[in-house]
Amino acid sequence: MCLPTGRACYIIIIMRNNNGKVAVFWDQSYLWGLIAFRAFRAEGVDFDLLTADDIRAGLLKGYDLLFVPGGWASDKMAALGEDGAKAVRTFIEGGGGYLGFCGGAGLALTHDSGLGLLPVRRLPTGKRLPSFSGTIRLHLHGGDHPVWSGVEDGQTFHAWWPGQFSPPGDDSVQVLAEYGDPGLDAFVTDLPVRDGTDWQAWEENYGINLDPGRIRGEPALIESRHGAGKVLLSYIHFETPGDLSGRRVLMNLLSYMAGGGDGGGHISPEPPAVEQHAEAVALASSLAAEAMRFDRFGMENLLWYRRRDWLLQWRRGVRGIEYSTLDAMLKEIANHAEFAGGLDRESNLGIRQLAGLVREFYSGARRLLMLERLAMARGPLSPLKCDDPRIQELRSELFSSDRRCGGRYRRIAVIADAILLRQLRRRLRGG
Repeated sequence: MCLPTGRACYIIIIMRNNNGKVAVFWDQSYLWGLIAFRAFRAEGVDFDLLTADDIRAGLLKGYDLLFVPGGWASDKMAALGEDGAKAVRTFIEGGGGYLGFCGGAGLALTHDSGLGLLPVRRLPTGKRLPSFSGTIRLHLHGGDHPVWSGVEDGQTFHAWWPGQFSPPGDDSVQVLAEYGDPGLDAFVTDLPVRDGTDWQAWEENYGINLDPGRIRGEPALIESRHGAGKVLLSYIHFETPGDLSGRRVLMNLLSYMAGGGDGGGHISPEPPAVEQHAEAVALASSLAAEAMRFDRFGMENLLWYRRRDWLLQWRRGVRGIEYSTLDAMLKEIANHAEFAGGLDRESNLGIRQLAGLVREFYSGARRLLMLERLAMARGPLSPLKCDDPRIQELRSELFSSDRRCGGRYRRIAVIADAILLRQLRRRLRGG
């Protein structure tokens, strides 16, 4: 059944699932939203992708749980705006669940760009370990908690550049797990942990916190209540591709946070119809090929290697996560376009916009990377600060001078993200 909304058409879908009904907040998640989609889809979770516009329109009312993937918390908050933030708080206060991973966890905290769902703040910047990635052991608190069903103390899971919680100073907040020792595949920035690194020397050299011992014993998962609802926040990415133990915890989390859904109707945006535009499909494939050529360029210049099929491992001083994200998004767009036999009208227009933007971006990025490689030969290179005006100019043009990206990269990411949203919604409908 279709309901008139004045701007778009929505369909009512009836779902019954032991894990209840899950809404995934899509905005400003990019790579992490795509990874969450794949994980939920692979595990047969009943879910929909909701935007900030959907949340402001009241669509959360039909769900049991809001899942918020990684990404910059401040960007997610800006997307929600005051009305969207209020709608999320109202949803939780009324008994809904909030499950946030990494940036989604940061969004729920109490700070200038947070929802304030529980009385916990972020650890001050100077005390954080900002650049950890890879596996890390978890020490469980309350091993009989439902989220740890089938999980042993000391198992390794994945953290990807996690933030850190300040120690909860309120009995209303329960720590469910704390960080232990890093796994053998862990890195701190571009330094492998397993090689017995002299962390003090490298901290003096890089000018940032690097010793992974700094994170040991810090809270990794916390739980609290907000009104009648549950809030569970994790800086561990249990949805990491290929992590079977993580998937077990993910499903435990969904069952615990959204179990007992009544199977009632909820409203989900209906994706637009696919049109047959062979030229646009071919163009999407050519952009994915352009991403692969850029990937090889970085590897040939010893600036990164392929750590996972979805992630680069890059040298400090380059924007590796952004290049990883763009690579994943462009390939996914091409795959879905071929799978569906075309794209909808707006996506066809978006692909044509992307063509010029992506090629200009990669051309500028090649120039930047060669300058950055030369700078690295002289000593450590910060990803944000550099005395070379040519590097600073190109960085500002391509990414902006902020740690949160703007510039040409953001223009591309926004267009690609909108295309992916329409494609993935169609995939959820079996189209």
